[in-house]
Amino acid sequence: MISSAADALAVVLNERGRVDVDHIAELLHRDPQDVVAELGSAIFQDPADGSWQMADAYLSGHVRDKLKVAEAAALLDPVYERNVTALQGVQPVDLRPSDITARLGAPWIPALDVVAFVKETMNVDIKIHHMPELASWTVDARQLGYLAVGTSEWGTGRRHAGELLTDALNSRVPQIFDTIKDGDSERRVLNVVDTEAAKEKLHKIKEAFQRWIWSDPDRTDRLARVYNDRFNNIAPRAFDGSHLKLPGASGAFSLYG
Repeated sequence: MISSAADALAVVLNERGRVDVDHIAELLHRDPQDVVAELGSAIFQDPADGSWQMADAYLSGHVRDKLKVAEAAALLDPVYERNVTALQGVQPVDLRPSDITARLGAPWIPALDVVAFVKETMNVDIKIHHMPELASWTVDARQLGYLAVGTSEWGTGRRHAGELLTDALNSRVPQIFDTIKDGDSERRVLNVVDTEAAKEKLHKIKEAFQRWIWSDPDRTDRLARVYNDRFNNIAPRAFDGSHLKLPGASGAFSLYG
């Protein structure tokens, strides 16, 4: 016996696997708007495509993006204000800067911030181009090859700071080779001492960047927002299978999602 909108919803979900408000209304011989009102927070209409969804589906997944869509829709139609309120309640807790690893080469850190780091740290203007689709960074910092700040303080004579910055951005480990003549041929031999010296300077640059990136309040707020919106933006789904009819299943057992 179907006596309520909740009963009809369970039947429709079991038969069709989705929320069909019109069919629910047909089963109850009622107006679809009355059905929606009775079901209340059990279902939501997604303004992105107009479809009706169960609350456990709509209030999970990429909820930050869903909230932005709902907020924009609510400005045009107040019916979506309840979506905004519900989505606000399931937003992931923002990670603090101390919880975020901001390494050189992280794709969410703009190239302009790396340029600013070099300017403030080494007092040199450089150019950086980031190609996210290739996970590649290119650095134009040739002047660091003949300045003491690039070949002594932040780099070495054989791997200047601009080259080490390129290594850091592209997650490469510097290696310095010597060319040894062997008769009529030549071979390359790893120079362990110079390589270790370059690695030490690379580590110094990385450590300095870690300290610098969160040292400015405005930059900290901006980058923490970028990180949370991009990576900390998913709410897990708590499945509700109460509508499912499982013939032959024992009532002595509880099923978990």
